[in-house]
Parts: sequence; C-alpha cells; structure tokens
Amino acid sequence: MSENSKVEEQKSKALTTLSTMFKLLGLEASLRVEDQGSKLQVKITSDDAGRIIGRKGQTLESLQLLVNRILFRGEEDGPRVMLDIDGYARGVRERREERSEAESGAREEAGERSERRERRPRRREEREEGRSEEELKQLALDRAKEVKRWGEAVTLPAMNAHDRRIIHVTLQDDPEIETSSEGEGAMKKVVISLKKD
Repeated sequence: MSENSKVEEQKSKALTTLSTMFKLLGLEASLRVEDQGSKLQVKITSDDAGRIIGRKGQTLESLQLLVNRILFRGEEDGPRVMLDIDGYARGVRERREERSEAESGAREEAGERSERRERRPRRREEREEGRSEEELKQLALDRAKEVKRWGEAVTLPAMNAHDRRIIHVTLQDDPEIETSSEGEGAMKKVVISLKKD
C-alpha cells in the first residue's frame, strides 16, 4: 500500500471512529481532517465544545488517546491523530511551548542547582501539568536517575492517563527501575522505584 493511500485510509478511519464516538455520546459535531506531515489534525466544530473539551481538556485528551489506540491497533506506522476543537488544542500547545521556552531561559540564568536542592521534597509534590511529551520523558529519566542514586522511590504528581503512559513507556526497558500507578479516578500518581530482586 502506498504512503498516500495509507494516509487517506487513516483519515477516513479517524473520521468514522470519531463520528461514531460522538454519536454514541449524543454529541453533534462536524469534522474536517488536515494532513500535517507526520500527523493528522482533526478539526472539530460543535455547539457542545465545552463538553467535548472537558475539565482542563481531559475529555479531549482522552478522545485523542482512544482514537489513536483504535487506529494503530496492530500497526504502529502512520501519522498520529491530533484533535483540535475551535483552536483549543492549538492554544494549549502554544502555551506549553511558551512556558517551556521561559523555563529553559530561567534555568540558564539560574545556572546549575545543587544536588540537595534538586532532591527537596516539595519538588516531588509540584504538579507537572501541561508538560510536553519531551518534558515528560526527561522528567521520567531524571527521576529514575534520582531513584538509582539514592535508592528511595519517587512519587510524581497526579497526572492523566496519557502523561502516565509516557512515563511508563520511557522507563519500561530500564533493568533497574519499575513504575506503577497509584490512586483512584482519572488523575493518578506514578511511583518510580528500584526493581525488587
């Protein structure tokens, strides 16, 4: 199957899947798919935008995760699907990028922190909300390094299923580290600890 026909098939599948989900949820929405190279952007227009977005974008993130899981069941290649409703997701990504740039600038100005400061207990309790995939991967690697150095388990702040999955997948091949999720509901904490012999 050619690359172009595969993308067209993914577009069709994404539209069908989302349309079915919205119908089952009793939501009215119009959908349009745009090819953006390595990903497909599904633009959603609806009078029920607030319900589709959900609290802090959690419903939209969950829908996006489900659509990608359904589309890539059994095969991993092909463009990922990103959902956007009335510019909401685009605005969130732009705010994340701005925050990331500001944070990296602040880190450069502050210079290197001491090990003691990095290990301060308050750091573990800070919310990591709104982090990009790269930031989450780096967070996982940094905390795993900390666990190996000090031998103490580290508990990350509560996060949604998508972000927890990034942490688990990033550390799954580390022979010294194991991860688990703790808590109830949609927002759970990830615990990173040394593997027990």
